This record gives sequence, structure tokens and C-alpha cells, in this order.
Amino acid sequence: MGLILSGGGARAAYQVGVLRAIARMLPRHAGNPFPVICGTSAGALNAAALATHATRFRQGVRGLEEVWGGFTAEQVYRTDALGVSARAMKWLSALFLGGVGAHRPVSLLDNRPLRELLGNLMRFERIEEAIASGDLRALSITASRYTGGESVSFFQG
Repeated sequence: MGLILSGGGARAAYQVGVLRAIARMLPRHAGNPFPVICGTSAGALNAAALATHATRFRQGVRGLEEVWGGFTAEQVYRTDALGVSARAMKWLSALFLGGVGAHRPVSLLDNRPLRELLGNLMRFERIEEAIASGDLRALSITASRYTGGESVSFFQG
């Protein structure tokens, strides 16, 4: 049996409610009931979080509840006036100067806060530990590349 978590920010938050219901049906210290976990985009974040807590499924779901329960835009991208203005200036520079002397921006908003959040919350080395212990058979996450539009899947098993 496997778990597939689709993309979409609001869907990822909804997924946590469904995962909480599943966790409540399991014994208190149960491991991961899904030997294979797959996720796309925001669902990939949930998938990776579950994989890092494969030995204690309920604890992983509780962590997801905490993150999604207090989620703000500032955790994904810079929303302060200085950050947005600086990024807008890069876009204008690239638009009017053809990127001369400036690094071409990929996105309008700076998403470094999301990278920081993920780095602080997830212990990715636990994925390999979960696979080695048999609590997880495989994790597959898929991301889209904004600049080219193609999807890339990462697999560990």
C-alpha cells in the first residue's frame, strides 16, 4: 500500500486533516502504515515530512499539524516592503536592460524563507534511516521547474 499526496497549497493543508484521522485509527506508537510515499509540490513537503518520521507516524502528523496550523505567507517568501521592492527592482532591471549587469530573476518573490523553514523542520538523514530499518520502502517526490516547466522526480528506496 502506498500514499500519494498531490500538489496545491490548500490541498496540502487538507491532507494533514486526513492524515490526522488515519493516525487516530492506529495504535499510539505505530510506525508508518504506508511503505511507499509519493508527493508532488506542496504534497511533496508533506511526503518528505512523513518519511522523516516513518518510525513514529503520529508524531510526524502532529508536526505537520503544527506547521500548517500556523502557516503564514512570510514562511514561504519575503513579504516585507524592502524584500518585495528589491525583487521588483531586479525584475524591472532585467526587463528594461535585458538583464545586463544583473542576475536574471526567476521569480517575483524571494522564497528563501521556505528553504530556511524546510532546513529547520526536516532531518532528511532520517529518510535513509527509515529505509534501512524497514519502516519505509521508498519516497518519491516530484517538483516542477518554473523556468522550463518540466517536472523532476526524486526517488529514494
